[in-house]
Amino acid sequence: MRACLACLSAVGLLLIAAAFAPDRMCRITLTLTDAETGRPLPGVVQITHKVGDQRVVLKPSGLDSRGWGLLAKQPDIADWFVLPQAETIELPRQTVTLETFSGLETEAATIELDLSNGQPRDVSILLKRFRKSHERGWRSANTHLHLMKLTREESDRYLRDFPAVDGLDVLFVSHLKRAGADQDYITNQYPTGRLKFLETRGVLVSNGEEHRHNFGAGGEGYGHVMLLGLKELVQPVSIGEGIAKTPPDFPPLAMGLETAHQQDGTAIWCHNNWGFEDIPNWLTGRLDAQNIFDGGSHGSFADSFYHYLNAGLKVPFSTGTDWFMDDFARVYAAVEGDLTPESWLAALRAGRTVITNGPLLEFRVNNGRIGDTLELAQPGEVTVTANAIGRSNFELLEIVQNGQVIASESSTATAGHFAATIRKPIKISEPGWLAARISTAAKNEYGRTLFGHTSAIYVTIDGRSVRRAADVAWLRHEVEVARATITEKAQFDTAEQRSKVLGLYDQALRSLAD
Repeated sequence: MRACLACLSAVGLLLIAAAFAPDRMCRITLTLTDAETGRPLPGVVQITHKVGDQRVVLKPSGLDSRGWGLLAKQPDIADWFVLPQAETIELPRQTVTLETFSGLETEAATIELDLSNGQPRDVSILLKRFRKSHERGWRSANTHLHLMKLTREESDRYLRDFPAVDGLDVLFVSHLKRAGADQDYITNQYPTGRLKFLETRGVLVSNGEEHRHNFGAGGEGYGHVMLLGLKELVQPVSIGEGIAKTPPDFPPLAMGLETAHQQDGTAIWCHNNWGFEDIPNWLTGRLDAQNIFDGGSHGSFADSFYHYLNAGLKVPFSTGTDWFMDDFARVYAAVEGDLTPESWLAALRAGRTVITNGPLLEFRVNNGRIGDTLELAQPGEVTVTANAIGRSNFELLEIVQNGQVIASESSTATAGHFAATIRKPIKISEPGWLAARISTAAKNEYGRTLFGHTSAIYVTIDGRSVRRAADVAWLRHEVEVARATITEKAQFDTAEQRSKVLGLYDQALRSLAD
């Protein structure tokens, strides 16, 4: 339905240029308004008009593209523009269509304006909320973000405006080192800790560190971890010749994780299951959460994290966007008390989280909340309750038990959004875990495939947790392959360094043999 200006003929471009001459423009002041409270809302807007039989996206002067900083291969997000507050813009004197929304919790609103008379006007677009997560104690965050190739002024504006229009409550940016390239990493200029001077639109901002190791410029290495809630940077920020351009491949990430915890920091594994040191650190409790879909999709839930859970690990789910905000991706956490970066991270560590880039999920087992452990004296029956609601059609809500789908419900259209509910008794015959997720190939407004998954509710029987032999064997194989790769590729200065790194994998193998 939409066509970019580059797709039009040269003659068409000349006609448009003439139509957009200053004396053919109309000034409007645009405000997004909460339909219930009447208060202004930050959000995004897409403005189109017809050229022949094609609908063309207009770029309003003075508004930042929501796709700022992203590659041209993401055209959908570039067609939306940031509206952090009421703004006055100029549009051509013709009929235009405006589509708007705010974050993930409002329906989209579309209006058509006939601007042919050229008279200035105030336009307020009402946005209807279908979910009020704050009232339920759920607060959203992006746990992984860096910016590059911006001025400090541009970076400040991005961090003030973009999280607000996306409806985030907390944003974590992080220091990142890559020898030679990091001179353009503008977010490295911010101090560690709370960045209150960026919180003018109500989103809390805190700066941490991405601690990491690669073999080669982009090759898989020990892995990447977010260290958040730090008091000071953990050194070295990046490890080894692959990133820092200086050997050896030492220290292991485990030492940085321990240093972060000594500062009361929180450690989140990055990039799905990318990297070799995740399993050893999960087994020893050095990791607090797992970022999924934050700058890549190395492995699906079933291919990796369900194995972790079936082997008896407790793995809180989290997510972010890595370089710029290329999606709505965020993690909702059930925060107790006042919202601060610290209280939000505490909820993350407790596993009370839902990750999504569209649908909003709720889940209970009996009265147990996400992150809880339900203790049964013997096998029996429990009641699962799951709800999903979203602006985009997420198609299918599912309940997962120990990695297998045991119930599902199709979404249905409700006014300007979609919803699904599951409530049913299920039998528990063995220890394990349960979670809710969506299943779809549909995409959101920014062109990203929809995802949504709760963290687990764990179930013990007579004090026993799940530990499936096949999944333990899968973890053991992953550790063995990682150890062999490190033995082949890693450079060490001393035998002691080699022993300390490989010892992590030997310890993991012993743990998985028990």
